[in-house]
Amino acid sequence: MSHNYLAVGRLVLLLFGTGCTSATDGIPPQPMEADASPAGADLAPPPDLALPDLALPDLGTAHCTGRAMMPPGTTTQTIMSGGRARTYLLHMPPTYDAAAPTSLVFAFHGLSDKATDFIKYIDLEREADSRNLIAIVPQGVGIAPSWNAGNCCGESQLFHVDDVGLVRDLLGAARRDFCIDDRRIFAMGFSNGGMFAHRLACELAGTIAAIGPVSGTPMVPECKPDRPISVLHMHGNADPIVGYNGGGTGTFPKVLEVIADWAKRNSCTGASQQTYQKGAVTCQSYRSCAEKSEVELCTVDKGKHTWPGSSDGTPDIKATPEILDFFGRHGR
Repeated sequence: MSHNYLAVGRLVLLLFGTGCTSATDGIPPQPMEADASPAGADLAPPPDLALPDLALPDLGTAHCTGRAMMPPGTTTQTIMSGGRARTYLLHMPPTYDAAAPTSLVFAFHGLSDKATDFIKYIDLEREADSRNLIAIVPQGVGIAPSWNAGNCCGESQLFHVDDVGLVRDLLGAARRDFCIDDRRIFAMGFSNGGMFAHRLACELAGTIAAIGPVSGTPMVPECKPDRPISVLHMHGNADPIVGYNGGGTGTFPKVLEVIADWAKRNSCTGASQQTYQKGAVTCQSYRSCAEKSEVELCTVDKGKHTWPGSSDGTPDIKATPEILDFFGRHGR
């Protein structure tokens, strides 16, 4: 599947800008219609259950008593958050055990994309099944669906949509309904979704253990996580949308400065080390960091605005399994 982010991304960024503000504090809540479930009929929507950004104690399997088993596969779900109905894809692996704490990964699509397309584009279902991960792939809001990553993007940013609150609500519902391993909650995303993953690392570091952004840099004015958090960032150095050296279609920071900032926040020491090299892809990692955290950058030489390993990305590295393996090494 080819994702034409270039034309649509430029259009939406021109319309709404990367630093837009509005006197309007919000748009009227409007329910979003759920897409047809790829795995059959939708399940009943769970009630809203927001939790603060607090790391829960490790209760072992005792806190999972009474959890119901879920059929494997992907279903479309709905949750009320911020006064509006939000839809998301829920993927349950076939080996899920309602009595065993299970890892949870959030995946956020790029600007103007759909969750139903994105989950296929990055091959998340198959990879999650092979690792026994629960995956949640939310749908952004707006005509060109977006995430409020701070100073980007689209209607979510323009109308101050509380997407961080959405993640809190989804976490609350997941913790209630499933046996979630609170030490192994992760977030990944592409483009605007990658920017949003960075924002979650800044604001929910007490809950999220690691992030895997691709082609999306941080767009928050301040980032002060309350604990070290592991970061694996992937980016093409010829990206015309989110420029590797800054710029592109908006005022984006330089990727190398982004990595240096995360290394500083995580109190990393020493120089970065090369951890991967194949064809156009080179990965450099800071591994001597506080609380065994890690900051890694994988650069795709001449790489564009695509997901590595996808139908239109480089074959020299597969972003989804690489990121999920990174998550597997960096639970809290």
